[in-house]
Amino acid sequence: MKDVVLKVEGMSCGHCVRAVDQALRAVPGASVRKVEIGAAEVQVDDAVPVGVLVDALADAGYSAEERT
Repeated sequence: MKDVVLKVEGMSCGHCVRAVDQALRAVPGASVRKVEIGAAEVQVDDAVPVGVLVDALADAGYSAEERT
């Protein structure tokens, strides 16, 4: 398992937090640790590339990138 911190653009309210949380929870192998406006912390299986998380958020209407 690895921890991933994402910077998430386009979030502005509690609804956005819930939408991002749900989108990330739908990714197989992902366990959401924390979502707040502008960021998300997720633990994922080593086999899950960060791009899958970014794509899930793009499908939900948000842009994201991994914080390093």
